Amino acid sequence: MHDASVTDQLAGLTPKGDRRAASILQAATTVLARDGFGGATLGRIATEAGADKRSVIYYFGTREKLLVRVVHDLGGRIAESVRGATPAHAGPNQTLDEIVAATWKGVTSDSQLVRAYFALVAGDVEAGDVDDALGVIKDTYRSLLRDQLLTLQSAGWALRGDLDDSASALFALLRGYLLQWLEEGPSAFEHGGLVQFKSFIALQFHPSADGRQPL
Repeated sequence: MHDASVTDQLAGLTPKGDRRAASILQAATTVLARDGFGGATLGRIATEAGADKRSVIYYFGTREKLLVRVVHDLGGRIAESVRGATPAHAGPNQTLDEIVAATWKGVTSDSQLVRAYFALVAGDVEAGDVDDALGVIKDTYRSLLRDQLLTLQSAGWALRGDLDDSASALFALLRGYLLQWLEEGPSAFEHGGLVQFKSFIALQFHPSADGRQPL
């Protein structure tokens, strides 16, 4: 959940204050992606934002509260990209193709966001609120993948096992592919990874009622 005190404070900002808070939030994302969890200090974030530490503290209070806001912002922006690209109802194979393409396009829409996310995941997160916020991102994406499996189900395929277990497995696989994408570059993944990901999704389903395989 969002930190209530920070949310309440930011809700009452003037337009100028909104812009300043937004610039600090973007600076925090940039520094986190570039310097990692340990390197994302208030001083570096303030410098990146062209502000001083007092401004950062005024708007966000503590480093922990700022990073919680970063986590929620990351999750919301990437999730919105995926939702915005969710395909309309189509035939089973076309639906699968469009879901895989839309999901990948959404989660890779901004590599800086992905790097910042992994910096938080890999960081020594002792702050409970940050860890909880990362859990919210995980739940958000498992829910998105769950909805996409339901879309395929409505297109005529029968799910083999538990819906939530399948969504969790797909999330773990997607996160692994994202890490590979960051480490090796887009081409290394796109030459075969998307085909593998699509195949793994198809394996979650029985053949359709008319005997056709999902792929």
